[in-house]
Amino acid sequence: MPNYRARRIVSGLVALAVVLGTVYAAAALISPVPRLVVEERLPAAASASWSDEVPLPEDGASAIAVDGATPIAAQDAQPRPIAGAARLVLLAVALDAEPLSAGSPGPALTIDQEAVARYRELDALGVRTVPVTFGQTWTRRDLIASTLLGAGNNIAELLIDEVFGGMEAYRSAAADWLAAHGLTSTIVLDASGLDPATRSTAADLAVIAGRLLDQPAVAEIVADRPLRTSAGVAYPDVAAVLPGLGTRGLVSTYTDPAGVCVVATLDVDGERVVVVLLGQPSFPRADEAVSAVVEGLRTAIRPVEVVAAGQVVAVARSDWGQETELIALESIVVSSTALDTLELRVEPAVRSTIVRGADAGRLVATLPGAGDGSGTAGGSTAGNGTASNGTEIVVRLESTGAITEPGVAWRFADPFTVLGRWTG
Repeated sequence: MPNYRARRIVSGLVALAVVLGTVYAAAALISPVPRLVVEERLPAAASASWSDEVPLPEDGASAIAVDGATPIAAQDAQPRPIAGAARLVLLAVALDAEPLSAGSPGPALTIDQEAVARYRELDALGVRTVPVTFGQTWTRRDLIASTLLGAGNNIAELLIDEVFGGMEAYRSAAADWLAAHGLTSTIVLDASGLDPATRSTAADLAVIAGRLLDQPAVAEIVADRPLRTSAGVAYPDVAAVLPGLGTRGLVSTYTDPAGVCVVATLDVDGERVVVVLLGQPSFPRADEAVSAVVEGLRTAIRPVEVVAAGQVVAVARSDWGQETELIALESIVVSSTALDTLELRVEPAVRSTIVRGADAGRLVATLPGAGDGSGTAGGSTAGNGTASNGTEIVVRLESTGAITEPGVAWRFADPFTVLGRWTG
């Protein structure tokens, strides 16, 4: 009887072992295969900024801004007198209050005797003016163009009266507009900048000029440079800044407290650049500085291939020791101005195995910014050109090799590993 009982116990243990072994074998064979682990191998970030190649002058204060991005400023960053650059603030605030479409004349104004008297008063003081005659009709476009290109301080005052009803209302509107746009270093007390308490920084003015150029009417005026009003009044282009270099001037002005102040724009490799120079010692020195800056910009702003087609950007590895490289199928080309803010990331496909040539996910290049760049990734995105600020580029990834199902040895690991595959 004891032998019978012992045989039953042994038989039970053997049966249990068989069951447990069968369960373990089944669990091991069908245990979940973990996802591939992907390690990025992205190119290093740029070690130097494109702006290092642009020789900003040592005199005064200066700034450059590309396609509305944050300006790069040099030298004195404190608010300083800005002379006639104050008219940029006026135009920006006026057009924000009452926009004007490209090609539209806008509302009309009849010149009265008070406007004629003010013109004569300012002209006698030696202040830059544009002549007006009693009974003339001036359009809003005339006022804007002659305020900007002709630097007519009397016309700037007419624009203030037309849009805001007077100087006090304009000061209040300008203060509100500047605060709303975070331009806290700019203070406007007059339309002309003759008051040295009207102050700003080169960086603020670069932003203001960029916002002004975003206005369709101003962009058209700056490009076409009209020098005659609809009433036939001619005025010189005193805002011109070395047009032979391809620059389009917005401001070229001087007062004793401000020195020479220049604001200009130009296109470099498809990007709009605003250049601001304040406090220059003379007009010839300002011209030399602008020439050097333009030459530097044309060298510094260029397309840069940050990822080549076929370049390895990541490696996928399995838990059982296999690996394969992931390559970008197309190149990514960006403007050198975007390298400072360029962000690259790999978004791998969720896989446990992969065959050679399979879709392995995507590489995403993000360029934060205010621009509306027309990005390219080997032609995969809409349009052609070089990606600038405000663009996202997506490139497909492909596997150069295969990662197959794990073998029996990996599957039949120790029980704790198999259990971990099911529980973790």
